Amino acid sequence: MPRSLTICILCGFAALGIAMLLHCNAPQTDAADAAATRPAPTERITYLPPQTTGLVASDEIDESSGLAAGRTNKVLWTHNDSGDQPRIFAMSYAGADLATLKIKGASARDWEDMCSFAIGNRSFLMLADVGDNRASRDDCKLYVLAEPKLTANSKGKKLTVPAAMTINFKYEDGAHNCESVAVDTTTKTIYLVSKQRASSCKVYAIPLPNKSPKKPLVAKAMGTLKIPMTTAMDISPDGLRAIILTYQDAYEYIRRPDETWTDGFARPPRLIKMPFRTQGESICYAPDGRTLYLTSENLPTPLIKIPAKKPASK
Repeated sequence: MPRSLTICILCGFAALGIAMLLHCNAPQTDAADAAATRPAPTERITYLPPQTTGLVASDEIDESSGLAAGRTNKVLWTHNDSGDQPRIFAMSYAGADLATLKIKGASARDWEDMCSFAIGNRSFLMLADVGDNRASRDDCKLYVLAEPKLTANSKGKKLTVPAAMTINFKYEDGAHNCESVAVDTTTKTIYLVSKQRASSCKVYAIPLPNKSPKKPLVAKAMGTLKIPMTTAMDISPDGLRAIILTYQDAYEYIRRPDETWTDGFARPPRLIKMPFRTQGESICYAPDGRTLYLTSENLPTPLIKIPAKKPASK
């Protein structure tokens, strides 16, 4: 064999060996990295300019800190920040006072958020006693109650309903301040987002139990979000969108039906500009899973709607 041909063959084998070595030593991407590069799972919602639908009529709602859209009733539910009684308020989508519900068997150390969700044909409300500015609480509480059916006779009345379930929990890595809670019923999981002054926060997950646990559950970290000072959260009824609010704007995360929220929260969020509020600590999806509603602490309290453009008919 000619010497020149031998050298070419040897060089070829050497190049192949180097390529294989580089491939074996190349850093491998994990599922989160892969999710971050995949396209969005659903159609992109076009959010329209905000509208103030009215002012919250009840002067007892002076620090609206959580907001949820009813599933049993066409109402919005809200509650005050720390210092109030264990109660929630029902109001119309224009802010009219409809009813006040005292939650029997609950206490209110520092309620910071609430959400609504449905399992089968039953609708529930969850109240999050999770505020912890000093990050010193041994455990936090979540109260779940069946959403009561309001009637014309309920208007303006003060009613009492029991807490159907109390969930005591603690974080796996120590105490955290938190103002954001949501439930994804497609996986029966509770999600919480810590509130931190740095430019990032953590997402924690707790399985949604069927009854009050005898021992505190453990909220396990499952992601880090590069957003600051989170004040509220909600997940759309189909479980594919999560909206997380800050004092300024909101961030929407999305996942595919075949993905977990570990994948969804790894994908860069969409920034959604929010209107000015004096202290915005509440947000929720309407039952359509597209329209957004917000309130603000302090009086007078505006009720703000972020409409969504109707999807094109197929």
